[in-house]
Amino acid sequence: MEQSLPLSNLPRFARLVGRRDAALHLAEAALLIAQDAYPGLDVDAYLRRLDELAEPLRPGWREYAPLPELVAALNGHLFGEIGFRGNREDYYDPRNSYLNEVLDRKLGIPITLSLVYMEVAGRLGLRVVGVGLPGHFLVSAEQDGASLLLDPFNGGEAVTADDCERLVQEAYGGGVPFSEDQLAPVRKRQILTRMLNNLKRTYMSQDDPGAAWPVVEKMVCLNPESAVDRRDRGLVAYRLNNFAQARHDLRYYLEHRPDAPDRVAVRSSLAAVESILSMMA
Repeated sequence: MEQSLPLSNLPRFARLVGRRDAALHLAEAALLIAQDAYPGLDVDAYLRRLDELAEPLRPGWREYAPLPELVAALNGHLFGEIGFRGNREDYYDPRNSYLNEVLDRKLGIPITLSLVYMEVAGRLGLRVVGVGLPGHFLVSAEQDGASLLLDPFNGGEAVTADDCERLVQEAYGGGVPFSEDQLAPVRKRQILTRMLNNLKRTYMSQDDPGAAWPVVEKMVCLNPESAVDRRDRGLVAYRLNNFAQARHDLRYYLEHRPDAPDRVAVRSSLAAVESILSMMA
């Protein structure tokens, strides 16, 4: 029997990410991603948690102090007093990708720890933007034309372009060449896409289509013209017996990527879906 899948909080997520990037509330969007895995999650309560993380720094915070001084204060608070750290022991635990779990456990991966860093800094008036280095997300703290490239996964330590080249090498070997263009700030939508990609890879590798479904839904919401995201949603829909959705998405992929290296396998899946739908007609 064909199964209709719930949209969860997708309409709220779509309204949020439909805003221009500067007006997009990154933490709220990240918590809506987490709400799919934690249906009782109180988004507003976790947003207040981020407010509370910034509060102890306010009395001594001098917004126009030298940038290294502000970064040192923020690092000492988040990674010293509060105890946030990178989860090296279980890097691929999906909890590392959910903002609520990162705030609860003080453990995360580079992108979620960077998100916490950006949010707390922003509440204190310090501009911190995401840097989408392949394989290892970073942030850049900026003030009056000065900037510092920082690694929240490693306690907020300052990194150089040479350090970044080493990080890319460690992540990909020679498969992805390093370029200083990779150190450019990324948009909030790109950050959300990368968070969702991490979760998609995790749940698909675990063969868990139920957990993957809201993730791929949000990926298509963020990038509706991405043929790859449509393909992945179609394959997950097929696994969940949502055959009409699967047919729609797999057709889209083949129409937009007719020379894709996996086209034979996708055509086979589409043929199976169409056979099932014809029997149900």
